[in-house]
Amino acid sequence: MDAGFHAEVTAHDAAVARCDVDLWIGAEPTFTDRRSQEPWWLWTAEGGDKEERARALLEALAPRLPAPVHLLRARGRHYPGEAAPRFCLGALHARRRGARLDGAPEAPPAPPADPLAGEPLPPPSPGLDEAWLTVTPDPAVVEVNLAPAHDLATFAAWCEALYGAADEVGLAPLRYRYNGDVTDSGGGGQLTLGGPTAEGSPFFRRPQLLPRLLRYLNRHPSLSYAFAPECVGSAGQGPRADEGVRERFEELPVALEQLSARGDQATPEELWSALAPLLVDSAGNSHRAEVNVEKLWNPWLEERGRLGLVELRALRMPATPERLVAIAALFRAVAARLAVSRYEEPLVDWGAQLHARFGLPWFQRRDLERVLDDLDAHGLGPGPLLRAELLRGPEPIATVALDGAVLEIAPALAFWPLLGDVASQERSGARLVDASSARLQLSVTPPAGEDPGHVAAASWRVPLHDGGAGARIGSVLYRTFTPRPGLHPSLAPEDPLVVDWERNGRRVRVALHAWNPAGGAYDGLPADAAEARRRRRERAFVSTPAQPVAPRASGAAGLLLDVRGAGAPGLRPAVAPGEEVPP
Repeated sequence: MDAGFHAEVTAHDAAVARCDVDLWIGAEPTFTDRRSQEPWWLWTAEGGDKEERARALLEALAPRLPAPVHLLRARGRHYPGEAAPRFCLGALHARRRGARLDGAPEAPPAPPADPLAGEPLPPPSPGLDEAWLTVTPDPAVVEVNLAPAHDLATFAAWCEALYGAADEVGLAPLRYRYNGDVTDSGGGGQLTLGGPTAEGSPFFRRPQLLPRLLRYLNRHPSLSYAFAPECVGSAGQGPRADEGVRERFEELPVALEQLSARGDQATPEELWSALAPLLVDSAGNSHRAEVNVEKLWNPWLEERGRLGLVELRALRMPATPERLVAIAALFRAVAARLAVSRYEEPLVDWGAQLHARFGLPWFQRRDLERVLDDLDAHGLGPGPLLRAELLRGPEPIATVALDGAVLEIAPALAFWPLLGDVASQERSGARLVDASSARLQLSVTPPAGEDPGHVAAASWRVPLHDGGAGARIGSVLYRTFTPRPGLHPSLAPEDPLVVDWERNGRRVRVALHAWNPAGGAYDGLPADAAEARRRRRERAFVSTPAQPVAPRASGAAGLLLDVRGAGAPGLRPAVAPGEEVPP
């Protein structure tokens, strides 16, 4: 992190301080061994060298934290169906206000002989000047539970130290697939908002903060999707309240109105009991929700239930500490804005628009810009470096030009469905979804006043709609492989997906391959980002068709063309073009 970035972090802290609200920020970064194909680094929680690597991470991190640092083995979580508690390695360290942003530590005291190898101890109860950090196993990753930091400067210092320690021991926040695709570690990158103590939580000192936050997230889907992992929607780890059971979402406005009527008199018990039953996934799981309140004021969760904390779960593991800090700054600024300013806007029932529109990075960016403008208006807008980090979208898959116009093809969110019996999957560490579909955003930007031409995918015409800023936007959903098990067993993959663009009598074709176009196996996983990018680039083959393309009409009218069933009678998207609800 350079000096300019640090200066913007300091400016953010000053802006939040002017709001006179004590907002602490925590995180649960996850790291994996991106070179390993062993099950404990792909889908299981424990096994192999995972505990050894977790210990190495903690020992590499300890010298980077403010001294003194005490390492110990604590009692881990014991999940139903598992023979023994999972391991838990911890560090109790100083939490100093005004911590140095460069992470330069003082020399830590000599620890006792191998404190991580002894019998597990109860977790300590750190004071306001201490922080309790743990490293625990989760499916495919090790999870680092950072204690909440009192300001973003301290949070940034801890994040920079953590990413450096992970890199030192060969753990990574991302993975490269054989075909060059980049994904996150697989364990998520949740954030936590709270205060110095449970009683000092901003959600209790400002009882309208949580109801306002739920309204704000509902009306700004970019906050749910712009930083989300690959698996989103009802099958994801952090579904929105309007992605679960319909009847529960219909009760949410009633709960919010009741809390609004209580104003600042609403108690912690009222907040939790009114909202906890509604902030769950489709199976009723309170842990899997975009806004997780199980540690807010939960009488049923011993030791950890009444902490005044709210966890934000619709977040993927960021690839860099700068990205993590920028996202933390965004949500902390939103919370500060809502703590001091009224926000009683009614909930929006987005319907099919929610996924069809806001699954596209183009509309995520436009909505996120509205959020940032709103923060600017309240004196909480991030600086240009933080803003640029937040608005950085996915890398385009291919970009081609015709007569001064540009077609860009970029990845979008596909919203995979959960397979099988949801209740039975709730008992497993990881859930099975059909991930065989992929969605692409197609954007055409012609010179002002000129026609964009027509675009076809798999020979079906793609509807293009006005996206603003001179761009015409559409999207395509298609199958990339045949899953076993999975949905639609007789449906063949569309590999390659052929995208044709014709304009002013000229044409270009982009063949998008899911695998090596030359066939055969790859020579191992990509060694680094450059090799992964090379493999992605060679999968997009650009050519000029000899004959004009006559695309078939699918009947699709909205922002999504599903080529898996474009010719099926009665298969029509439910989204009308051009509809948009203002912030």
